[in-house]
Amino acid sequence: MTPLPAWREAAEIAGDCYYDHTVERTPAAEPLSSVQKADVVVIGAGVAGLNCALDLALLGFHTIVLEATRIGSGASGRNGGQVLPGFSCGLEVIGDQLGDAAAREAWALSVEGMSIVRERALSARDGCDYRKGWITFAAKPGHVLGLRDWHGELRNSLGYGQNVEFVEGRDVARFSTGTGYHAALVDHNAGHLNPLKMMLALARQCAVQGVRIYEHSKVESVEHGETCRVVTAGGEISSHYVVVAANVFSDSLGILPARRVMSVGNTIIATEPVSAKIATPMLRDGYCACDTNFMLDYFRLTPDSRMLWGGGSTYLKHDSGDRVAMLRRKMVEHFPELKRARIDFAWGGLIDVTASRAPDFGRIDGNLYYLRGFSGHGLNVGAIAGRITAEAIHGEPRRFDLFARLKHRAFPPGAWLRRAVLSAGTWYYRARDVLS
Repeated sequence: MTPLPAWREAAEIAGDCYYDHTVERTPAAEPLSSVQKADVVVIGAGVAGLNCALDLALLGFHTIVLEATRIGSGASGRNGGQVLPGFSCGLEVIGDQLGDAAAREAWALSVEGMSIVRERALSARDGCDYRKGWITFAAKPGHVLGLRDWHGELRNSLGYGQNVEFVEGRDVARFSTGTGYHAALVDHNAGHLNPLKMMLALARQCAVQGVRIYEHSKVESVEHGETCRVVTAGGEISSHYVVVAANVFSDSLGILPARRVMSVGNTIIATEPVSAKIATPMLRDGYCACDTNFMLDYFRLTPDSRMLWGGGSTYLKHDSGDRVAMLRRKMVEHFPELKRARIDFAWGGLIDVTASRAPDFGRIDGNLYYLRGFSGHGLNVGAIAGRITAEAIHGEPRRFDLFARLKHRAFPPGAWLRRAVLSAGTWYYRARDVLS
């Protein structure tokens, strides 16, 4: 089994990522080394940044993307690959602030984001390994009613009923050989893919539309006002607009509202390839899956028949627990047939979360936009975030402003205190998952 080192600084995220072994990267794009002008500078070549840049280019804006390391090197290219509707927060979080109509519109936007990802993935030459289907399993008997109620809301309030079905008891076996699951909500419209292939495909699509991407071009400062000036170690760009889409790394710029997001560590493992006899019945038609625990696990089969299993969120930078062993234990608990499967890959990464788990979008001085706080739901939310930001820059801000109106609580001051408070909350929810 591959050990995952203790959590370190974001720039030192450790682990052997499975996705890196599925692509052949071209040499890195040259770093910015000159003084340039653009209509828009996008900071960050991840899901939100690349989708925004592509939509801006399609609207006729001269757009430049600056990436501190490599395309898709952060959470965008290292995540679980699940392309799902909704948000990490419940819709009631949005509805309580903005009303039920706004919550329903936000849901529709999340579904649109999922469609953007699917369309752009399938238009790539390799399809980014896109496959349809998602199953949410009730992990405890007490979770069945909530899952059934959510199915009813999808049908009756959100107009999504044609895509989902609910099963419980013995009927769960129609969709999985996993043990210990009491019900399942099956979404035939969602899906999953290889996120690193998706990021590289988006970069190619951007290039076709004339977007210039500079890698190894960490932004050192951003000046904003009537015009903007973005400075790196090797050059600078003046522009009419700036979009900050660096997520967990955006606070280092020192220009965004403070303490609204914090980084959370997440771990993923991937087994060796297993035989089709074992793999095929584990998840029907190769659907991806998660459970209903607050500290949920998510899992899926890769095209080469590996079980990819993620979860185990931690708020501590130096977590001494063996998270790989924990994930393997949980995987085998539900799929005993994987007891002898070797763990070939294990990697960690950081995601940015808000206190409410609702995304944090906004603008400063009318021409500096920021997109962050995807809270583990980045593929679909990042895609729609990029689109509605491009729309706003184009003069159509209504859909962007729906999210910009959301208010966010600040985390406690001081990195240590923030992590201590949230770690205590983590233990509370872990206990609740066990006892529920």
